[in-house]
This record gives sequence, structure tokens and C-alpha cells, in this order.
Amino acid sequence: MIFKTMIPYLMPGQQRMFALMIKFMELQKTASLFNGKAPSMQVCSSTDPQERISQMLADIRGYCTPKEQENIDMALNMIQMLSTYEVLFN
Repeated sequence: MIFKTMIPYLMPGQQRMFALMIKFMELQKTASLFNGKAPSMQVCSSTDPQERISQMLADIRGYCTPKEQENIDMALNMIQMLSTYEVLFN
């Protein structure tokens, strides 16, 4: 948001109020995304719940520490194993 770049140029007393106003505007925008009947934000590539979870974990992985990435990799491997088991035995 352009307003955020203005904060350092304001007087210290103005910075707090301006930052609060920006956060309030962001909250309003977020709330408006969920006012509709259909979900406004969603991954369009898959309707399969397991695949959606795998995609979400893979996207989150890029923001994690190496240890957290290991944990996500274990979760992804577990999901893959369960999916393979489901295909083989169902």
C-alpha cells in the first residue's frame, strides 16, 4: 500500500495514528473479501482435499526455517503414502 511508504516521513506523533488507520483499512478490505456468498479466495487448481492440503503445505514451505521445512516434508510424504495406500487397497 502506498500509504505505508509515507509513515517514516511523518512526525512521530502522526506515525502511530496513520499506521492504525492503514491497519483499519486493511481489515476492512479483508472483511469485504468474505462478505459474498461464494468464497472470494481459493486455489482454483484442485477440488481434491488432499491435493489442496499438499499444495498449501508446499506453498508455506518456502517461508519456513530449515527445521520447519523438514517437518512439512514429513507431512507431505505422509500424505503421499496415505494417498498411495488408498489407491492400492480401495
